Amino acid sequence: MDDWIRTMERARESVLMGEPAPGWRFPIRPVVYESWRRSKLYGLDPFRAAPGEERDVETDSYLVRLTEPVVRAREAALEQTRCALSLIDHEGRVLRRWAPDRTMRDMLDDHRVVPGFSVAEQVVGTTSAVSLLSGAPLLVNGPEHFSERFRALTCGSAPIVHPVTRRTVGSINLTCRYTDSSPLLLAWVTELAGHVREALGAGSARHERALFASYLEHNHDTRHPLVTLDEQTIITNAAAARLLGGVDQGLLWEHARAAMDRAARHGDAGGPTATVLSDGTPVRIECLPVLDGTDQVGAVLKLKAPPPGRGVPTDADTPAPRPLPGLVGTGPSWRALCRVAAELDTGRVLVTGERGVGKLAVARAVAVARAAGRPVHVLDAAAPRAAERWLAELGARLADPGVVLVLRHLEALDGALATGTRAVLDFEPAAEVLATATRVAGEPGTALHDHFDAVLEVPPLRERREDLPALLEAMTARLLAERAATSAGTERAGTTRAGPERAGTQRAGAHRPVRWMPDAVQTLARIDWPGNLASLEACVRRLLGSARCGQLGAADLPADLVARASRRPLARLEQAEARAIMTALREAGGNKHRAAESLGIARSTLYRKVRALGIDLSASVY
Repeated sequence: MDDWIRTMERARESVLMGEPAPGWRFPIRPVVYESWRRSKLYGLDPFRAAPGEERDVETDSYLVRLTEPVVRAREAALEQTRCALSLIDHEGRVLRRWAPDRTMRDMLDDHRVVPGFSVAEQVVGTTSAVSLLSGAPLLVNGPEHFSERFRALTCGSAPIVHPVTRRTVGSINLTCRYTDSSPLLLAWVTELAGHVREALGAGSARHERALFASYLEHNHDTRHPLVTLDEQTIITNAAAARLLGGVDQGLLWEHARAAMDRAARHGDAGGPTATVLSDGTPVRIECLPVLDGTDQVGAVLKLKAPPPGRGVPTDADTPAPRPLPGLVGTGPSWRALCRVAAELDTGRVLVTGERGVGKLAVARAVAVARAAGRPVHVLDAAAPRAAERWLAELGARLADPGVVLVLRHLEALDGALATGTRAVLDFEPAAEVLATATRVAGEPGTALHDHFDAVLEVPPLRERREDLPALLEAMTARLLAERAATSAGTERAGTTRAGPERAGTQRAGAHRPVRWMPDAVQTLARIDWPGNLASLEACVRRLLGSARCGQLGAADLPADLVARASRRPLARLEQAEARAIMTALREAGGNKHRAAESLGIARSTLYRKVRALGIDLSASVY
């Protein structure tokens, strides 16, 4: 035994000095040797490394509540030993400790192995908590520890793997004096971890039973659509199944999550809300929480759809508005815009809204609807030209009764040029004119704002989340058509060089359809899109350029978009930090340990930042 201890001490000293592993008489276990090396890379000092206090440790988490009865059932056996048990979360933080032996309890107190402190490898070096990284049970004996303060202890740990998600959610650790070490310790702690895993499985099944019980409780009339769901499970009756498309589950869950967040903040979900399904069907949704004890595990959604041919459920007597030519959207905000636009058959109209909301497209559509076959001409006030030329060109177009004129970027006109423009418009009062102006929050409108008979406000994309599937499909089809046209022109120019067979192959590839998967739509729906439709179109163009197949899922989204899809709005510096984290995770294939190493931070720090930034670490994005 003394020889083995001396061997361990020489081996650790060699690692600390940066020497390669020599051929020792007693080989060092690779898992211990690699952990020593990582501990040195973390910059840890074996004489100073100690558990560090952590903030926001949830010592009454669901995992703690499940583990408590498992340990309590074996408390009598634990009392017969001079050992202590501790529950560690996936970040290496102590959540709960059971230490009947007073001497052992005092020793662990001195070593700061107490709830709220971290024993992760990045904090204290090599301990049995390395099992969180390896995913396998591990026994670390006395001098195998990196920190000097743990040399008198032996620690055995078994990871707890969730039976449904297959993720390591924590570990059970057994600690005793090195002189009391026994290989049987690892077998016992592994058995305990297995029982906790079974409890997690039973808890997941109980959650699913709670979902199903809530579904049965509210499914009184099968004629009314009913959905019970969480992030991974959806239960519907036949009426709801006929309404829902493939992308609707993700959007409905985001709708339910928002309603539950409102209920948590304000005490209620705020009453029924209106939304539109992916096929354009408007529905009204009442959201009720599904509880398992005090845990909110899902939601019941009561959907109310209008009878065939009827309008929005919140205003069933109002007929569906006339759509704007060439534009898509069925959500409440867009329908309200279309309804107002349909009433503007005459008069001069100013179309306003935030940058990138599609003001020009709306103005063109209104102009086409009232043009009766006449051409629509666009004049851009932001295009560089002399003031005299702008006024002359404006006057000439206004004097032509054969065109409908759209003036773009009126916000670019100010001072004398705005006054001159007003005078030219007054000189041709009968000319049909539509205009666009970007509205900036906190700033006055364009100087010509009151020169128009009506103002049409285009809603931002964040108020049109129901329209996102239709917008993505329309943008994708248009961009693919543009690419196909460009490709066809290139083929005609190169047919004589490449031959007809190769040109036909290129043409076939140019028309390959692209389908947006529900998880991608759900992720994109969480983004606020400050650039609105312009930003969304740039995103679609970027993804179509890198798409490897005909389907675009969350795994195909770039790291910066995934970071922006966090659960709360992020400041600019936070967005940069979130992008760096997501890029590191993607390059590491989702491995949190390797990602933390590449970022130069501890894994516990990585998890803290992920929680603080609200990043969704769904494995599907890697």
